[in-house]
Amino acid sequence: MEKYNKKILIVFTAFVFLFVGLILYMTYFQIVKSKELKNNKQYSQYDSRNTVDENKVKRGTIYDRDGNILVSTKRQSDGNNYREFVYGKTYAPVTGYNSKSYGTSGLESTYRDELLAIKKDTPLSDLKKLIKDDKEGNDLILTTNTELQELATDLLSDEGKGSIVAMNPKTGEIYAMASNPIFDPTTITADWNEIIADKDNESKLLNRATQGKYTPGSVFKIITATGILENQDKIENMTIQDEGETTIGGYTFGNVNRKANGRTDLEKAIIKSSNVYFGTLGVEIGANSLKEVAEKFYIGKDFTFDLGTVKSTNGIDKGMEESNLARTSFGQGDDLVVTPLHMAMATSAIANNGVMMKPYLVKEIRTPEKEVKSKTEAKVLSNVTTPEIAQEILGDMVSMVNSSGNAYIRGVDVAGKSGTAEIGKDKDSTNAWFIATAPAENPTIAVAVVLEDSGDSGGEVAAPIARKIIKRSLELGLGK
Repeated sequence: MEKYNKKILIVFTAFVFLFVGLILYMTYFQIVKSKELKNNKQYSQYDSRNTVDENKVKRGTIYDRDGNILVSTKRQSDGNNYREFVYGKTYAPVTGYNSKSYGTSGLESTYRDELLAIKKDTPLSDLKKLIKDDKEGNDLILTTNTELQELATDLLSDEGKGSIVAMNPKTGEIYAMASNPIFDPTTITADWNEIIADKDNESKLLNRATQGKYTPGSVFKIITATGILENQDKIENMTIQDEGETTIGGYTFGNVNRKANGRTDLEKAIIKSSNVYFGTLGVEIGANSLKEVAEKFYIGKDFTFDLGTVKSTNGIDKGMEESNLARTSFGQGDDLVVTPLHMAMATSAIANNGVMMKPYLVKEIRTPEKEVKSKTEAKVLSNVTTPEIAQEILGDMVSMVNSSGNAYIRGVDVAGKSGTAEIGKDKDSTNAWFIATAPAENPTIAVAVVLEDSGDSGGEVAAPIARKIIKRSLELGLGK
């Protein structure tokens, strides 16, 4: 009998250890890994809690800055809730999609807990949701203007792949954020297999404004210009003789079509977009100084935003070859990439007397009773440079627009800079850029436009788009 009792004790002990191990395993996933798994699209389609949430709770409504409904919750005849995306593709880069099969993206994902009125993201809160009566989630009030968002979307649809970001340089409010090509959130479940099966279509899921990584080309010159003005003591002469090309570190580079600009100062270098000037003076101020300035512009640094973002990289290192430093100084460095959102932020910093504001999309969160639960306040992200330096660069950018014409608006001082970034190993194609802000004496809008694989210069194809966005923004009185 003692022998059998010992065997029973061993088996019982083994079961106890297995049971405890199972409890610890489930506790780990419920507490430690729950948030990661909940937000992972690969697993979200198998998470029944998400389906229960959508049917038990009426997700909050998403509005634009003027009170227009962008996304709301409707109920089908079978009792299931679904999201109605009023503007379809137009707002897809911002709101994202909501699919019971494929999860969520955009604000639908980032603000899931607020939209579903989940007080705390814990297993206990999920349990409480299952036993509570039907309720409504919180509403989101955005900073966007729908007329401007529609215009940006329409302008991009005629140009292929690209992105437009428009924001208030003084507050960080995003007025419009467009990306093309883009998915239709209304039919995302039905379109999913087609989207992921086709390489070109798959890019529809990418919000190019926040996740597209682009070589900046000449729009980066406003950052190099800041570095030049901050480090004049390291420069032999602020005015050079631009012969159209030069050689640094064994690498010969030049201006577009090797055009010689003659005697060139900073203003003329910005107007003519002189690679020779910025490459030469960028090397003179040195990698450490240029990297420091780029970091003040948050190039290569993380920042929080209402949507998922990728980090821009500057690739500037004190040990880098002079030839690569020269290329980086005029925006063609080996490891230099930025997002359209980031270039809109950099433009805003110049427009806002050298102060970079933290960008944001969600202005307020309101309860179902329409009470303000939280409100986003304007916040300084970085003191980039002095007001005097910012104003000098801004004035040079006005001269650039006045001399080129494609972003010119009668009666308004528009400050802008074009960029034509070579892409691909053979550099046989280009991304067309244009950044701008207006009115220069009191900027209320900053814009970044990029057109992928355009083959044309930024001044030719991107500048007219920026002009239309700025003109409409001023007509709407945004920022006043």
